[in-house]
Amino acid sequence: MFFKTIQTCLTALTLLIGASSSPWAETSGSGSIAFNLLSYEGVYLNHIFRFDAGYTEKYGIPVPVPFVLEVPIRQDVELIADGRPSGGLVKFTFATKDTEPRAFIENFHVVGAVFPRQGEGTEAQTARQEIAARALINSAFPAATKGFSQAKILTSRAIEVNGIAAVEVIGTYQDPANGPMVLRLVALPHPDRDESYFVIHNISQTLVPITGPEQMQQTLGGRVLNSFTYE
Repeated sequence: MFFKTIQTCLTALTLLIGASSSPWAETSGSGSIAFNLLSYEGVYLNHIFRFDAGYTEKYGIPVPVPFVLEVPIRQDVELIADGRPSGGLVKFTFATKDTEPRAFIENFHVVGAVFPRQGEGTEAQTARQEIAARALINSAFPAATKGFSQAKILTSRAIEVNGIAAVEVIGTYQDPANGPMVLRLVALPHPDRDESYFVIHNISQTLVPITGPEQMQQTLGGRVLNSFTYE
C-alpha cells in the first residue's frame, strides 16, 4: 500500500506519524510513573463476554449483531462493565485497584453503526473502508473529543481484526481530570451485513505511556479488540 497524508487523500488510510518528529511526544506523560501498564510482566486472565440473543434475553439489552469479546483481567486493575452506556452497547472501564482514589487507565466502548456494503471484491471492500474512515474522522472523532482541548488526529490506516477489514483512526486530546489522552477509534464492518460496530478506546497516556501506534496491541483495550469476533 502506498502512503499519502489524510489531508490529501482519506482513502489511503495510512500512518501520518513521521519517524523523526512524532507528535505523540507532545502529549506523553512526564515525571515518575508508579503504575506503567506497558511494563507489566504478570499473567493475564481473560473473561469471555458473548453478546447475542441470550444476552438480550438475560439483560433486556438488544444486540443488533452478535459478537464475542475476551476482556483481560489482572490483579492490580479494576474492571467496571457497563451494559447500558450512553450511546453504545457495552463499555468496559479499567482503573487502578490499589490506589486511592482510583485512577482511570482505559475504557473500551462498543457502539452500533451501519457501514453499507459496496458489492464484492477488493475494490468494494476498499470503498467500504473509505466510508468507514470518513465516518470516524468527520463524526466519531469530533463527538468523542467534544468538550476537551487540543484534540487532533494523528493516524489513519486500514487494519485487520480477526479477518475483519477494519479501519483505525488514532488521535490525542487533553482531559482536565485525567491529563493527556490517546483516542483510538476502530470501525469493524461486518463482512456480510451493513449493521456493524465501531469501538471507542480512550487511554490515559500518563499510566499507559504510548509513544506510537505499534504499542496499541499491548494495551488492555488493544487486547480486547484483538479478540473481537462476529458470530
